[in-house]
Amino acid sequence: MESVIELAYEGLYMLRIELAFLLVFGFLWVAGRVLGTEKRSQPGNPKGSGRKAAPAPQRRPGLTQRRPASGDEGLPNLSVTTVDPKKLQNPTWLVAQVTQLCRSQVQKALELYKAALKAGLQLEEMLAEESQQLSTSLVTAAIRVGQAEDALCVMKDLRRVGLATDPALLASATKLCTSKQLFADCLIIYDFACQDTNLTIQDKSVWSCLLFCAVETKGFGRCAFFFERLKACGAPSPKDFGNMVRFASSTGNWRLALSLIDEMHKAKVEVDSVVYNTVLAACVSAEQLDKARQLLDDMVAAGGVTDVITYNTLAKGYAKAGCMDTCFELYKLMRSRGLTPSQVTYGILLDGFINDNEVEKAVEIFETMRAEGCQMNTVLYTTLIKGFARAGQVDQAVKIYEEMQKERSMQPDVITFSILIKANCDVGRLEEALKMLLAMKEAGLKPDEVVFNNLLGGCINDCKMDLAKDLYREMLASSVKPSVATFSILIRLYAQCKRWDDAVDLLRKELPAQRVVPEPRLYGQLAQCCLRDRQGRRATEVYTMLTEHSTPTAAMNSTLLGMCAKLNMLDTGPLATRASGFRLLTHSGESMHSA
Repeated sequence: MESVIELAYEGLYMLRIELAFLLVFGFLWVAGRVLGTEKRSQPGNPKGSGRKAAPAPQRRPGLTQRRPASGDEGLPNLSVTTVDPKKLQNPTWLVAQVTQLCRSQVQKALELYKAALKAGLQLEEMLAEESQQLSTSLVTAAIRVGQAEDALCVMKDLRRVGLATDPALLASATKLCTSKQLFADCLIIYDFACQDTNLTIQDKSVWSCLLFCAVETKGFGRCAFFFERLKACGAPSPKDFGNMVRFASSTGNWRLALSLIDEMHKAKVEVDSVVYNTVLAACVSAEQLDKARQLLDDMVAAGGVTDVITYNTLAKGYAKAGCMDTCFELYKLMRSRGLTPSQVTYGILLDGFINDNEVEKAVEIFETMRAEGCQMNTVLYTTLIKGFARAGQVDQAVKIYEEMQKERSMQPDVITFSILIKANCDVGRLEEALKMLLAMKEAGLKPDEVVFNNLLGGCINDCKMDLAKDLYREMLASSVKPSVATFSILIRLYAQCKRWDDAVDLLRKELPAQRVVPEPRLYGQLAQCCLRDRQGRRATEVYTMLTEHSTPTAAMNSTLLGMCAKLNMLDTGPLATRASGFRLLTHSGESMHSA
């Protein structure tokens, strides 16, 4: 018996670890069953679902989530009209509500603030901290959503009860207005704040924002003052100098622009290519080409901050001044310094050589562009077409037009067709001009007044009266309004075709019908045409019409009298008499004035 007990004891001792694991596992299994039964019996967790309900997330109150104060439950759905007036008069409650609403419901925050004022809130009785928090929250929130006028109203409310303007609030307002591009509003808020004689602005960033806003709104009369105040608070930044350079350039003050670069050098402020190019453009616009060239040399000496825009700006100045040799030298200098000419560069050279009547050089530039693979455009082709047309080489102009049509990436525009139509009309190729008009319409382009005027002018030499009338009717049908230039061309056409009655009716009836204000020169033009054809009666009639609309000038009277004398038509009657009388009166008046 003892041996059996000993054997059993030894067996249990050897299995002690396994038995311990078995007991622990059994305990855990029983505990799990008990807890599972309790959870399934809880409401909202259906029995037998086999899933644990996810615990509700718990958040600690922080900056964006605070414990609701008394009466603050359901703040997002707060109805301003139902709030107890006593709460509205409570600064502590109001500041807390407004501050929270300003984060996402700015309009409701403003409504709550206005309701509080209406309920009798005394701003002057608020603690300084409460007043500052309320005004800062409302002003910054209103500007943030683009309601700068509401922000200004809050500042006016504070001023009305004798509270001083907070410099920190003004700084926040100006910075926010600038970032939101409310430039004019920023200046308005500043002007209001400055009515407080005790206000002192020591924040350099405020003056920087005001300077930028003044430049953006073209309030150039304030820029110098803002810049001086800025410098009194600290050293200007590169951006501040850049804004002053923009101001100087916009007002054509090239001397100030150059002095600003000197000031930047002395202050060891880096001058970038944008500032240099802006000053260079100011000098070129003022036709100070020597100053501009000196600035270019300074830019190169400063470390190579020049770019294609730099050279294009100066080249345009030389081209405008007719200095094409210097312009071309600048182009070669640009290439020697490793800069690749742009479309703008070639456009300047093309237009400059054409305006200088050097079509051959313009063609060389054009061929260089194509050889170097420069991307062509409609403007460049049209510029060369204009050059050939101006030189009377119409066939060459048409050839370039045909080459242009082969390019899929570009098509002729209204200006291109207008130049070609005029060129053909000028050399008497009216049929070719009409073909161009047809091609223009087929390209989906609408002829403008210039196109119709050129075609009408092309009808003069061969007295194409019927064609001219058709073109004029088409012009009106296309809703293209005729101008004084149009009627001047028609007068020349009628005079060439000896259609004097039509010419007089044109001035008497058609101008008023088209609501074109008649100019004295039209009457003078027709009167001279009548006199050349010895149409004295018609000339007198036209002169009478002129006096009904305006007083003839002394120069016009002298011209008409001179023609009467030259053609031995001093007996023309009222024309010579009235013109002579007007001339005598004019000369008498001038003599009296001189005396």
